[in-house]
Amino acid sequence: MPPAIPDRPGDLPDLNTALQTGVTVVLWALSIALLVQAVRIYRRDGSPLAILLWAAIAVGSLIEPLYDIAYHLFWHVYDDGGTDAQWTLFTAFDLPQPVWVMPAYIVVFAGPVIFMYEGLAKAATMKQVFRFAGITAFTTWFFETLMINLHLYSYWGKQPTNLLDYPVYISFMEAGQITGFAILVALLSRRATKKVHLLAVFAIFPANFAFTTLGAGFPAVVAINSSQDASMPLLWLAAFASVALVATTLWWTARLLIHDQETAAAKERTAVGEPVEPVAASRTAAPPVGVPAD
Repeated sequence: MPPAIPDRPGDLPDLNTALQTGVTVVLWALSIALLVQAVRIYRRDGSPLAILLWAAIAVGSLIEPLYDIAYHLFWHVYDDGGTDAQWTLFTAFDLPQPVWVMPAYIVVFAGPVIFMYEGLAKAATMKQVFRFAGITAFTTWFFETLMINLHLYSYWGKQPTNLLDYPVYISFMEAGQITGFAILVALLSRRATKKVHLLAVFAIFPANFAFTTLGAGFPAVVAINSSQDASMPLLWLAAFASVALVATTLWWTARLLIHDQETAAAKERTAVGEPVEPVAASRTAAPPVGVPAD
């Protein structure tokens, strides 16, 4: 049988109610600051894409219970007196979701993408993509380790690659998800011919989230849910397999964008009578709807 979801006081560390208040205020403040930045991009470029991706991730945060049940994340509920003290947004799969799960998504996922997608849309390289993934793996590790050790949530059950109570392999899954989403947003910005097409970002975020964390992550998800006492070597092997799969999905997604840029560059060269052999993407290849040309 898979591990049971914690459901009573004492199963996990007590909820730090003071920090619950502080984190809620800080994360919502940062989320509003990101929205202000998205509005600035709209005023500068005339494209609402940054605002839409901010909103898409806010709405898409409702997918969190699927992640929680798959990867064994439980948001702490009970204070040191055994009282249900969590400020709950909603509950699914018997997993209560705190009010700050939405701004956490916006800060951790929308933040990097808002600052990343324009550069990727203009000119992307595989080296650049995996460098971004490395940065987001670190920022995700730092954020999650901090939240866990502040006793705001925990990963329960037997987990591989634990460091300071955080299964580190998950940071690579999240990095693939964040960077992959940025790539797809960049591709959307290049290919959209009408502003209404940019609404696709509301489907792209949850689809990419599931594609990465549940699709590429299926070996780890199956392994940690297989038994209450699963073999640790098996769990480690499954974690490494999931990281390898997410790296593969990131490479594949990046190739979509890079191929689009190479094709656009080749067309530009043809238009001026230059050779048509494959070349690096031009930094002026972006269309007007998403990311404007330099």
